[in-house]
Amino acid sequence: MSDAEEDYLSDKFLARPVAALPSKTYSQLRKDAERNANRKNEQNRLKSRREREREAREEGLSKSLFDRAKEEETGGNSGLNKGLSLMMKMGFQPGQSLGRPHNDGSKQNESLKSEISSLGDLVAPVYTEDSQPSRTGTSHRTEPLPLSEWSGKLGIGISRKRGVSPSSADRVAKMVKIAEDSTKEDFRDRSRREYAERRAENRLGPAQRTCATLDEKSGIPFNVLWLNPGNPDTFPPGLIESLNLHTSLNIQIDQEHPEDNLPRRLQREMKTNALQPISLEVDKEPGIGNGFTEGTLQEIQQFFHLRTQDRLKLVISYLRDHYSYCFWCGAQYDDQNDMENNCPGPDEEAHD
Repeated sequence: MSDAEEDYLSDKFLARPVAALPSKTYSQLRKDAERNANRKNEQNRLKSRREREREAREEGLSKSLFDRAKEEETGGNSGLNKGLSLMMKMGFQPGQSLGRPHNDGSKQNESLKSEISSLGDLVAPVYTEDSQPSRTGTSHRTEPLPLSEWSGKLGIGISRKRGVSPSSADRVAKMVKIAEDSTKEDFRDRSRREYAERRAENRLGPAQRTCATLDEKSGIPFNVLWLNPGNPDTFPPGLIESLNLHTSLNIQIDQEHPEDNLPRRLQREMKTNALQPISLEVDKEPGIGNGFTEGTLQEIQQFFHLRTQDRLKLVISYLRDHYSYCFWCGAQYDDQNDMENNCPGPDEEAHD
């Protein structure tokens, strides 16, 4: 075997496999099919009147009047553009400006100068265009004025970047975002209010007990600030029934304390009755029932309609004004001057 011949066992005699094209996934095939369908629909659909007008306007502006005149002459409609034919008869050529060219004027000036120089000093100096200072940059316009479309209230010729008009999808997305932001804000505000109410509810009970203790020491049998809808023990006997009958309030005491027995209820009633003064005189203000006047019931109703934070502020303000007692300090001062000098302030933040 000669060296020029190839070995039949070499790789050159083996058929090389054709590289297989990578197969497309189902999602890629779907996208290609949708793209082809959209392209066909775009080609087959009828264009709207606005789109047809816009395409015709762009086509007309992109084509020169001279090119259009040539097309008309080629098509045999030379009589349509009479203005251009009249300009051609007057010597106008496409690509040149209207009026007399500058070169003709310079030639006439040169001929006039030569005649004047030949005559010498016999004639007076003649006014020529060269006696004026030469004007540069006064070439005539060779292209027509561009078409400026009105783009707002600023007028023609003033460029202004006009924002893209939002579509319905953009408006819907914007409204959804605004709704989500408002929902988040509502949730934060609601959580903050609920936390503040729970915190005030936990502090209202001790403040009311302190108020009741100081009032009992002062001989006050009843105060609206003692009452707490969540604690029926703060209600004197018969007050809940009067409130349910003569006001819009509905307070349930049996459901709150089902474990109360008879001795405990009697003990609570005896304690309440011991604080009430015994008097045979007729009250000046007529009572509705159980010794509670209409004004007292209305005051209780207004007190219960307040928020827990507002009720806590009323109780703390009452303790400071009547007993010089600071709930946040947990101490009773000698008088108002002593409390103003030693107490940081009426708010909780001042005691941090």
